[in-house]
Amino acid sequence: MAEEAETAATGVTALDFDEARLPRTVVALAWPAMVEQLGYALLGVVDTILVGQLIGSDALAAVGLGTLLIWLPMCGSAAIAIGATAVVARDTGAGDTARFQQALRDSLALALAWGAVAAVLMVILAKPMLLLMGADEDVVPLGTTFMRAVGPSMALQSLIFAGGGALRGAGDTRTPMLIALVVNVVNVVLAYFLISGALWAPEMGVLGSGLAYSLANALGAVVIVGLFVRGMSGLRYDLARAASLSRRGIQRVLTVGLPAGLEQLQFQFAFMIYARIVSGLGTEAYAAHTVALRAENLAIMPGFAFGIASATLVGQALGAGRRAAAERAAGLCHLYAMAFMVSTGLVLLVAAPQVTRIFTGDPEVIDIGADLLRIFAFALPGLGTSAALAGGLRGAGDTRAVMLIYTVCAWLLRIPVAFVFAIPLGLGAQGAWVGSVVDNSVRGVGIWYRFRQGRWKHIEV
Repeated sequence: MAEEAETAATGVTALDFDEARLPRTVVALAWPAMVEQLGYALLGVVDTILVGQLIGSDALAAVGLGTLLIWLPMCGSAAIAIGATAVVARDTGAGDTARFQQALRDSLALALAWGAVAAVLMVILAKPMLLLMGADEDVVPLGTTFMRAVGPSMALQSLIFAGGGALRGAGDTRTPMLIALVVNVVNVVLAYFLISGALWAPEMGVLGSGLAYSLANALGAVVIVGLFVRGMSGLRYDLARAASLSRRGIQRVLTVGLPAGLEQLQFQFAFMIYARIVSGLGTEAYAAHTVALRAENLAIMPGFAFGIASATLVGQALGAGRRAAAERAAGLCHLYAMAFMVSTGLVLLVAAPQVTRIFTGDPEVIDIGADLLRIFAFALPGLGTSAALAGGLRGAGDTRAVMLIYTVCAWLLRIPVAFVFAIPLGLGAQGAWVGSVVDNSVRGVGIWYRFRQGRWKHIEV
């Protein structure tokens, strides 16, 4: 446990940046973030396992494509969350109570507004988007059903994102972790019953998977808003002042968040094209791709957890005027992320078939999925670097540089390499995943170089 100094004047917890105790501070922030990320990844993993085992490959491909498309508009929610983390962290480090309370109100309002737009878009455009992605005729109706079941809850999920971002900025990664665990447990239970029709529940198949996802996120949103109303980690949402928004406060969140949102959006578009390359190789290939992605989401959690810790630490340290402490904290996050990611890569190289077998019993899907995971193992060092240090850059507000690096690597490396290896060279889904290795490796070098330049230390938020 990191030692923490309670600032009586603000009622908020300031992180301990003492050099001797900094490693414990990093770990204390990172492990709840890791569990939180694991919980949200399991939302998709559990659906994949249940759908793959209880329904079949067509449904597996449908949920995979549907989830990918749902994350497209959620880039806006992620952007607001990143902006909330950076702004709240900077104000917390500076001890400015009024500003971080205003940042909470502004972030939640932005999240609710954008989430409502995203919900409408998903319900209306579900089928056209699946057709655009080249889904097989058996997959389209299943994917449409799934997306329309999930779509209405996107406003609530957006609130979870923004609230969690604000809490992390205040130095509280445990509360978002606990909410993620609650959401995941509810999703697991509901998904099993609604997909299979066990006991009292109707057998709803893919529709049950989507409804379970929505209901779980609805509960998470109620919990996080309720905690803010009561007051949590120095952050309090005053219902009487809910409409008291600040143009300058919204601008601060968006100045950091918009480049991050564009980064996420372009990457999702690039990933859709990447997925389109794979989906054109057949249902089994895309089902294996979906399985490997779910396993990948679990494998990369340590890197992103230390990225979250890095964002909080860098933001608070810069807010307190401690630039050297910010650099040391981000460096430690990078070191720990690399240790986890390299270890995970070794596990994937050895146990890839056993991992894919958890998700499906189809022998062809298992064989292809195992190959994909072994290939992806070589991307993990670069991904660990980019995740940890990009978190620090985002916490400092240097989101434009991160956006540029991610954009160049996705469009000029991942997609061309994936296409050439998968189709002209005839290596199929395995060839497409070589593009992921090249993308992540070069991206890691680019993010590392940007961090070493040190310009992020002088950005105003």
